[in-house]
Amino acid sequence: MCSQVRRFIASIPLIALLTLFPPALAQQKPAAPSRPSQAQLEDRVKQLEARLNDAEQRAASAAMEKDYITRVQKQYETYYEKAFNTQVWTLSILGIFLTVVLGLAGRIGFGIFDRSIQHALGDASAQLRTEFTQMLGKETQALREANSAQLKALEDDLNKRITEQEKDLKTRFDFQYRFVSGLAAGADKRHPDARNRFREALVIYKLSKVRQLIPRESAARAAANIFVSLKNQDEANILENAKKELADALYNDLEGELALAAVDLNWLTPLLKERKAAAPPAAGERP
Repeated sequence: MCSQVRRFIASIPLIALLTLFPPALAQQKPAAPSRPSQAQLEDRVKQLEARLNDAEQRAASAAMEKDYITRVQKQYETYYEKAFNTQVWTLSILGIFLTVVLGLAGRIGFGIFDRSIQHALGDASAQLRTEFTQMLGKETQALREANSAQLKALEDDLNKRITEQEKDLKTRFDFQYRFVSGLAAGADKRHPDARNRFREALVIYKLSKVRQLIPRESAARAAANIFVSLKNQDEANILENAKKELADALYNDLEGELALAAVDLNWLTPLLKERKAAAPPAAGERP
């Protein structure tokens, strides 16, 4: 290729000369050129040769640069192709490695995560069970203590009520027993004993009067029986004996019961009025 270029460049002056002087060469015979024209031609030829050399050098340089560029380009292409292939292989291997690793990690991680969840759930369940057991034990203990305290209070209250009822029953029984004993003694003509039994019944009545365990009418009959016994024993001195009886402190605070007793004993009413008139005025009352 370089030799063809050189031959073409060498033929350029001849072609130029033929193009400049074709008519002269065809009509006239060749004549010796003049000295100045020959010098000009020589200069022209030298210039053309210089240009030709310069062109050849440039062509050679261009060919060398082209060849260098081609080789460099091929080297770069080969390098980049190898680098690209290497990167492709590297990325492929890395992708496969990452896929395998991620798969294994996913399985292992999922297993670990699953075990962690199960372990956490087991711990939470055990903790909740323990807390629930403790709370249930505390609540049960508190309920047991509350029930024990409530049962103790109910038992104490029941025992108290039973004791009070026993006392009340005993009080009623003692009153009835004294009352009946007084009736029996009066029927047997033992008037002093009868009056003592009725007096004892009135004492029991006065002690339980606040709680109203014994009816007021029963106390009035016991008082009436005392005065009946006095009359049966000594009717001639009944008024004097009745006054002495009413002077006893036993009959204090029994005005209502004595008034009920006087309903059946008309002779007792004036004595009760005298007793009331002779009694000192109570606190807050006018004489």
